[in-house]
Amino acid sequence: MDGESYQWGMSLWGMQFRGQGLAGDFWVLPLAAAHVLATLILGYRGAGQPFHWLLLAWVIPLGAYMSFLTVNEDLRFRGDTLGVDISLAWTGPVLCGGLALLAAVWVVRDLRSRRLAAWVEWPRSGRVMLAIAMAALPVQFYLLRSGPPHASTDQMGVLLTIAQWILINVAVSRIPTAE
Repeated sequence: MDGESYQWGMSLWGMQFRGQGLAGDFWVLPLAAAHVLATLILGYRGAGQPFHWLLLAWVIPLGAYMSFLTVNEDLRFRGDTLGVDISLAWTGPVLCGGLALLAAVWVVRDLRSRRLAAWVEWPRSGRVMLAIAMAALPVQFYLLRSGPPHASTDQMGVLLTIAQWILINVAVSRIPTAE
């Protein structure tokens, strides 16, 4: 949404993905976003087989990779617009390792319960929150596109994006489990 002025990059298992605006390896970002959203929905919902195996297949290698990066690279989260520069040297592996541990506990608990997964109605409050998060997209687009990079409109757009992530998590957490 920030346009051609926005440069980004990430590495995954030795592959480098970089881009500027919609150019470069942009195709990676929608796939990653869809994967994260699916993981959130299935995780909060308590999805049964085969989805918990897919979660394990994602979080265990991710934890190992974060540990590898910590040893071999300067792993950092940077956000130029708000002046954020955080070392992930220990938080990355701890968070990813904790997620892997929680996923393993979830799988063991799910296999022991032998419950059948059933689709449960998503409450109206969760749907409304998700609609609000999506309705913020045009405002977010305007804030990130107007004005020079790192200006106050850009900063407001980034803060709106962070609020949107939180709202999406809260909305998805309202999905009841099928138990």
